Amino acid sequence: MTPLYLYAYLIFYCILHSLLADRKIIGRAYDLWWYRFFYVLQSVILLLPFPYLYTKIDHQQFFNPLVFWQIILGVLWFSGLLFGVYASKSYDNGMFLGISQIKARIKGEKQPEIPKILKKTGALSIVRHPYYTAGLILIWARPMNSTDFVVTLILTAYFIIGYINEERKLIKEFGQDYIEYSKNVPALIPKLRFWNEKQ
Repeated sequence: MTPLYLYAYLIFYCILHSLLADRKIIGRAYDLWWYRFFYVLQSVILLLPFPYLYTKIDHQQFFNPLVFWQIILGVLWFSGLLFGVYASKSYDNGMFLGISQIKARIKGEKQPEIPKILKKTGALSIVRHPYYTAGLILIWARPMNSTDFVVTLILTAYFIIGYINEERKLIKEFGQDYIEYSKNVPALIPKLRFWNEKQ
């Protein structure tokens, strides 16, 4: 099967995922108790055809480095995974997945709201968008065939567009405070400090 079907489906998925995450497009439904869980659920369900399409493609070798470099990539990939886990501690994952909203609805409680506080600790003191950073490491730090490479390019574009949209939302929400924060903390690539900058 031609990989074009896979690429087209992935692009469709990324566009739909972005549109459904936009408050302006979704409108009032965006803040309803069920919407966040629905958003996560449909994201998972729509990913299911991807492995099937992937297995139907005849792949061509693209990037298969020597064992030494595969080990380096493996260490980098695992580091990205650990950073993603570490980053999860900077967020309210119950709210992020929509579980907290569902629980509150079942108990008849008021829908919980995310505190409008600009967090700058943990992974958010290293980069402003740690999930995107972890995701980029995970998709790039690996051997690839030709299909993997194109998929990685599509996902990279999706992450960058997502980062730009997220920046727009955060600046609108936090204003000058976020602008000052962005001057000190990079967006995606951590600063490497090999010495004390005050010295």
